[in-house]
Amino acid sequence: MRKDDESVRTTAIMISVLISIMILISAFVCIHTSDATKWSSRIQTASNMWSIQRQSQNLSFDYTEHVRGNISAVDFHGRSLRPYHSSYQTMRENDVILMGRTSASEGNFSSTENILLRSDTSEEVTANFFKEKGSQYFAVNYFESWPVIIKSSRRTEYAGKNINEMSLADNGHDYASSNLLYNKKLSVIERTGLLQTRLNATVIGMLLPNNTRSNETLVSARLKPNHETVYMILANSTGIADLKYCLSDYNYDFKHSHNPVAVEGEGWYTGNFSIFRSIDERSVYENGSFDSEEISCDFAENATST
Repeated sequence: MRKDDESVRTTAIMISVLISIMILISAFVCIHTSDATKWSSRIQTASNMWSIQRQSQNLSFDYTEHVRGNISAVDFHGRSLRPYHSSYQTMRENDVILMGRTSASEGNFSSTENILLRSDTSEEVTANFFKEKGSQYFAVNYFESWPVIIKSSRRTEYAGKNINEMSLADNGHDYASSNLLYNKKLSVIERTGLLQTRLNATVIGMLLPNNTRSNETLVSARLKPNHETVYMILANSTGIADLKYCLSDYNYDFKHSHNPVAVEGEGWYTGNFSIFRSIDERSVYENGSFDSEEISCDFAENATST
């Protein structure tokens, strides 16, 4: 093939890729529904693919709960109902997740919980395509400023036959979790702050000037959210305590189709233990912008102490 023909073919491929990206963005970015704002995009070659999906909304939510009592049998129509307490919660905004589960049998139970959630989707999502003349590489950059903040402050006290309590704080695939199982006596204080202000994503692909389209491939995809995670737990456990944390790598693994683990840890305790764990993690990238004084995971100002 002549050099001129190669140049024409490469240009045609690049135009095709650009049009494909523009179609995907126009079809999926800033799709408004009555409940939420969503966007998604996909870049695919003959050999591999990368995609992203995001969903959030303009939301302000405050929650406070105080419970104190005795979990005991109740007579109902001549029957004695088994004493049992069960509660759960799930909050999910734009890859920021807070979950909790509690189940308890007969015994004395008290809990206090405060939750604050703020999210905003007023800023437009943008994406741009870049390729230098004569280069075989191209890049697609995504920028999203949909801030989300969740603060939670919780305290549980229990003495009785059995209680199980689970919590998960997930911030862009970085998470901390606790599973407190088979406790006859349990005391837990947990504070969580999850903040995400901006998403930065860059996908780099390579186009080879020959007749084999299978040589066109994506070589790198990086997902770099500006986010902050603050997590603290103080627990007195008389059963099993399983505490985990994980930080993901921002480089995408095309072979396994996920972002691999960068740092992780797990602690497993059986018996009578007093456990304290504190995690403070922050990721800030140059092309992100937010005022850390205006929005912060600091509990000194807004979160109610337990």
